[in-house]
Amino acid sequence: MKRRLLFISVLICLVFVPNNPALVASTSVTHTVEVRSRPVTVISFAGTSGKNWTRLVVDDTGVITENRQLLWTTNCEGVKVTVQSNMGTDQQDYNLLVRAVNLNSNGISRGWVVVSDKSSNLITGIVREIGGCSLEYQAKPKARKKTEPDEHIITYTITE
Repeated sequence: MKRRLLFISVLICLVFVPNNPALVASTSVTHTVEVRSRPVTVISFAGTSGKNWTRLVVDDTGVITENRQLLWTTNCEGVKVTVQSNMGTDQQDYNLLVRAVNLNSNGISRGWVVVSDKSSNLITGIVREIGGCSLEYQAKPKARKKTEPDEHIITYTITE
């Protein structure tokens, strides 16, 4: 009986209450949301917990280094990866070159780059990505007599 009474009262309200737009929930609202994030640029060697440098030795047997896989993350546009040594070319008994291969990136490898105490662009045109590459090194002996191995600390940076 109570159910029937409730049903009839709801039915009466629907039939006799005027169609008021304020009672109908058919309006829509538009919001504009602006999300701001801080610039993020992180680069490191795979498996090193954030280390962006490596020791590298060049001698008659070739180039010896532990790290050849570079990883980076950025939310910026127009970013580049650079390479730099702690040794100037005049201090080196070998001309050291590096290139980025197997690029997992929207950036462009600059091919073989001379490694010296001045920063050189290795990869350019990186735009908002999580990327990586393998590194290949090449060492060519200079004309003068080699006395000792070249011992480098090679640093990779990601910058605008």
